[in-house]
Amino acid sequence: MIRSVTMINRVAWRSMMSLQKAAVRTAASSSQQGSQRHKPPSQQPPGPASQQLTRQASHQPMRQPSQQGLEFSPLPWVDFTSPDLAQTAANPRKITFLCNSFNGLSQRLYLELLSRGHHVTVHEDPRGEEMTRAVEADQPDLVLCPFQTRRVPAELYNSPARPTLIVHPGIPGDRGPSSIDWALKEGASEWGVTVLQADDEMDAGDIWATCKFPVNRQATKSSLYSKEVTQAAVVSVLKAIEAWEQGVPPTPLDYRLPEVKGELKRKVTAEDRRVDWALPAEDVARTVRACDSQPGALGTLRVAVQDQLQERDFVLFGACVEGDPDMVRRLKKERDVTSGDVIRKRNGAVMVACGEDTAVWISHLKASPKKTSLKLPATSVLPSVDVTSLPIDHCDPIPYGTRPKTFQDVWTTRQDGVCYVHFDFYNGAMSTDQCRRLEQVLLRVNKDPDCSVVVLMGGYNFFSNGIHLNVIENSECAATESWANITAIDDVVKAVFSMRSKVTVVALQGNAGAGGVMMALAADKVWSHAGVVLNPHYRKMALFGSEYWTYSLPYRVGIPVAEELTNGMQPLLATKAFDMGMIDDVVGYNAAELNAHIPLKCLRLQADSREIIRDKQASTASLWSKLDDHRREELARMQHCFHDKEYHDLRRKFVYH
Repeated sequence: MIRSVTMINRVAWRSMMSLQKAAVRTAASSSQQGSQRHKPPSQQPPGPASQQLTRQASHQPMRQPSQQGLEFSPLPWVDFTSPDLAQTAANPRKITFLCNSFNGLSQRLYLELLSRGHHVTVHEDPRGEEMTRAVEADQPDLVLCPFQTRRVPAELYNSPARPTLIVHPGIPGDRGPSSIDWALKEGASEWGVTVLQADDEMDAGDIWATCKFPVNRQATKSSLYSKEVTQAAVVSVLKAIEAWEQGVPPTPLDYRLPEVKGELKRKVTAEDRRVDWALPAEDVARTVRACDSQPGALGTLRVAVQDQLQERDFVLFGACVEGDPDMVRRLKKERDVTSGDVIRKRNGAVMVACGEDTAVWISHLKASPKKTSLKLPATSVLPSVDVTSLPIDHCDPIPYGTRPKTFQDVWTTRQDGVCYVHFDFYNGAMSTDQCRRLEQVLLRVNKDPDCSVVVLMGGYNFFSNGIHLNVIENSECAATESWANITAIDDVVKAVFSMRSKVTVVALQGNAGAGGVMMALAADKVWSHAGVVLNPHYRKMALFGSEYWTYSLPYRVGIPVAEELTNGMQPLLATKAFDMGMIDDVVGYNAAELNAHIPLKCLRLQADSREIIRDKQASTASLWSKLDDHRREELARMQHCFHDKEYHDLRRKFVYH
């Protein structure tokens, strides 16, 4: 399927923009009082925004290059560092994408290539001869398969003048459909990405470029793919194109080379994915992480239902090892506990007993591996169980840069008078319950006199992707739950706007979509790293959207650009968002580099906090009436959307894909 553009309803836009014009005039007036945050794009300081970005992003300390490029190697190694953000193609190429879906990695590569001047056409989910016809119609200089699990027709890759590049998420020599699964399951300390020439043998083609990176965190399969694998894919693809343009041939795969450490691996089976609850919790969690978020681990849980123990098989997701062994031992002594027993619950997750007096939290379950089974918070899938809730003993802030040692999807960290609010929701989806709990934390932080700056961190993998479509699909009435969810997330955004005596910042550690993007724009400052991809639109779900976007988005970028973004339904790199004034700063190339600089940036922000807060408080009286008008109009549109068949059809297609 070739990507196309769908236009938003023009009547709706006219209704929203009549409200927006007054807000834009107010923003222009406020900017003349010296607030850089509120300057419309036309009043930004002189000089190309892209040059400002280059200074900010490329001058941050990067990971030290590996030593692999300092010694001679027959393999075309690429260092795991950031690409040159200012680089443009000397000879722009026509590139055809063939991919199963336009997923996060595909979007990132697409945008990185576009930003360098290349012309890219994306074909989603082509099969067999459809691939051939697509390439014949496009007549590209090269074909790139960033996420393609189907065999490419031989007539495409046998053309010597037009290479067909396969992005394989594995080290040189690794072959098979379960590369990351095996790497995580076997505890690999290093992994990589290899760009191959398509070949008769799957994953056995000549190597155009390869990049390796350390696996030094407890990453899930999807997290490693969206972070390290994606960054390695970008630098490897750019290097592969450069080699092809310079006439450098790819290197044949040769297992005799000592650097070729991969091997052909079979597909991970259901038995490989089955957890053994008798093992320590960390071993159980590793099995779950190796196949999260797809296809999920398998496990049998024992639950008490009306004082009777029942055993049922489930698909497991979202593993978190409980870090208080004394508490686990105490809970196990309360009754006769067997490994695999569900012994406590908290905020939708369940604690499961494991071997050696350990336990693991499982945040999400599916009732079966079938596509007709929804992935949901664990307590929504289990039968009505007799399990005691285990509330968090305290919600006091912990030091910046640390995580709770238990399952906790909302928490705060503190450093130097700055409060960091973390909300690490699975896949970035925010249910009604999660929104309510996040809102309460924000309201408490707003009353805290000891912090002058509040930073909304979201999660490491995603900042937010808006409302929780799976929970909505599972509800008794999807329209009713949709309404509850959108009003709850609006209340979260309102809580951010309500912080009139503090400077608010959003730090985008990961990608954001739909309402998650618009929620971020409510902050005084929005910071990101260069690897973030934004999807600032709702139309793929046939929704108008809320989260006060008709105020915040045009306020930052102007009405024409806001209309283009929401109509076009295209992804957007953080660097491009910075250029158009949508976000305020781009720091580093990944989440680690951004996080390393946030404390210092907050200290600098504190020096200007009085002026920022003074400007905010001066506009408070007029702000609330504007925001109320925008919210009322947005929710009126959403009420109509929630009772429209198109929304329900698209939602079901999405959650059951």
